[in-house]
Amino acid sequence: MKRSFILSVVAFLVSCGQETPIYIKGELSGSNGDTIFLQQIGIDKQSTSIDTIKLDDKGHFSVKYTIAQPAFYSLTANHKSITLLLHPKDKITVTGDVRHLLLTYDVEGSKDSKEIRELSFRLEQTGFIRDSLNKSLQQYVGNRNFVNIRRQFEWNYLRELDSLRACNIRFIRNNPQSLAIIYALYQQVEPNFFLFNQEDDIRYFQKADSVLYKKYPKVPQVQMLHNNTLEMAEKNRISKLNRMLYMLGQDAPEIALPSNMGKIEKLTSLRGEYVLLNFWASWNPPSRENNKELVKIFEKYRNQKFNIFQVSLDNSKAAWEKAIKEDGLIWKHVCDFKYWDSEVVKEYNIENIPANFLIDMEGTIISKELRGNALEQKLSELFADAR
Repeated sequence: MKRSFILSVVAFLVSCGQETPIYIKGELSGSNGDTIFLQQIGIDKQSTSIDTIKLDDKGHFSVKYTIAQPAFYSLTANHKSITLLLHPKDKITVTGDVRHLLLTYDVEGSKDSKEIRELSFRLEQTGFIRDSLNKSLQQYVGNRNFVNIRRQFEWNYLRELDSLRACNIRFIRNNPQSLAIIYALYQQVEPNFFLFNQEDDIRYFQKADSVLYKKYPKVPQVQMLHNNTLEMAEKNRISKLNRMLYMLGQDAPEIALPSNMGKIEKLTSLRGEYVLLNFWASWNPPSRENNKELVKIFEKYRNQKFNIFQVSLDNSKAAWEKAIKEDGLIWKHVCDFKYWDSEVVKEYNIENIPANFLIDMEGTIISKELRGNALEQKLSELFADAR
């Protein structure tokens, strides 16, 4: 989940149109004369301080500031910052405990700020689960099965990350015109460890850019998103081209792994048929979505010397078998439960899933990464030629 372009929660302002006041007031309990800092959030690791406010003896504060367009702000107390997203004329109230601001704050008067609050709370929950798993794992240091135990803990954390991603994806789909989408897209679960990555998730960035750049072209974060999306598209084009060229025209390396039926299945057992070799996992949402397409393709071409051979990167037999049943996958399946450490992953240079290779009747790789209409068209051409 690495990304070369990093969103920084810091300040930058581009003036546009007539400035209008916004009002921020609040009451933060637990204060002992604390000072809070208000900054406008921007890009490129710059910051613009808006105000420094000392809380009164009841934790009250208020700020008036003028803006010409929507803007992101950080409100910092006790070395902890929350993010606000305000529009001209907004009048908001912030409440919470200054000692535990990230976990207790609430905001009224700003729909976008409330949405960011929910996204922030969900991210904090993932952080707690990660820390709890790491703490529990320390108990097993020195155990002779530590490697396998660690894999299980990693599996649990990946499931939590998938759940967090699913929440953010729902938010992005349900709120296509909200500037809070930018906050959702650039969340980091750890420093430089992004929830969304530029190769697999570019469609979410492109969708957001197509809406927000038209609506808020002068907002710095929207300009950043737009430029970042263009950069992603170019990198993806080059990466896809390189992946397409790798291994094309070569014999597909043999795969011989345990099947869900309890025996060793070999890829070469399907010689004499066109084979779509697909890498996937039950815990990977894009894989599960792709399975729906594969079912349709298989039903159409199963009687025309076409087959599918699926290799799972699961490490749970129960989860793997459950997904096979739920998705209605009736072709050959294999898995060694070694997750990304499987030898076939290295053999085929798999970096992301789902991934696929189209293999001809002699066992030669003739195409890669065909999905949806592209796969349908390729198979149509192959079987048309066969007739």
